Amino acid sequence: MPRILSSSIQLEAAPGIILHVQRFQPESAGTPMLLVHGLVEDGRIFYSQSGRGLAPWLAEQGYDVFVPDLRGRGQSTPALEPGMCITQHQMITEDLPALFELIEREHPDQPFFAASHSWGGIWLASALIRQPEYLQRVMGIVHFGCKRVIYQRSLRKRIMIDLLWGRVAGLLGRFKGFIPARSLGAGSADESCALHKDNMAWMNGGEWRDLEDGFDYALTLDALNWPPGLYLAGKHDLYLGHVDDVKAFARELGKHDAQIVLLEKGTGCSRDYGHNDMLTHANALDDHFPLVRSWLLQRSR
Repeated sequence: MPRILSSSIQLEAAPGIILHVQRFQPESAGTPMLLVHGLVEDGRIFYSQSGRGLAPWLAEQGYDVFVPDLRGRGQSTPALEPGMCITQHQMITEDLPALFELIEREHPDQPFFAASHSWGGIWLASALIRQPEYLQRVMGIVHFGCKRVIYQRSLRKRIMIDLLWGRVAGLLGRFKGFIPARSLGAGSADESCALHKDNMAWMNGGEWRDLEDGFDYALTLDALNWPPGLYLAGKHDLYLGHVDDVKAFARELGKHDAQIVLLEKGTGCSRDYGHNDMLTHANALDDHFPLVRSWLLQRSR
């Protein structure tokens, strides 16, 4: 097994906002790759204390992997406090561009890959739409359980999303000054009330338009050439990243090389995967991580 170097980077995204970026890299120079976590999570969705997970695994395959904690979570500072306002606009126009610039400093003019989990795919796509100079350097994007709109109308979706996440979490947020996602068992990171409001607006079918400056992401997409995408959906992911919603997100990005794979038992997988365990389960290293590696190799330039 090749030796992997792990280091921590402190990156200023805006005045007073410092993002923690965990870097995993091989000893020899590797192709850069950015991994973006989603809502109620931080970068640890991609790596564990024991050194396992997608990020170190990709470094073993020869990639130089950058895993940020976006603002207000993980080891980034300042930590989320009651009343702190964190919006999607800030992440899209400040956090992610700072990360693109970090990759540019470390790998000048070099093409790179990206991967995202859940709502991180929306932040990543939105930032690339607003930064087309970086979009044209992206060789491909791997999306794990990413959707923008939940079209499912199942009972479980109505309970977990409409009732618990939408109403109960919103009420608790007004009382506590933040969304206590960890206490609710909804994730590993708490959320800003403003970010929760932004998420609900888009996830419930709102136009793909910036809620602060009105930037029209959907309209701007028409003039862009979108890079290839690998879209992974778990068979047991019933509402957070249902395969039909994943397909809808791929269609929303316009005409491009899109490969959609359902992770279900009996089709190369040892189990039916859910929303988070497609990244965190030990079997993922043998089930579908090799598929990711093959897809990346086919699109390297």
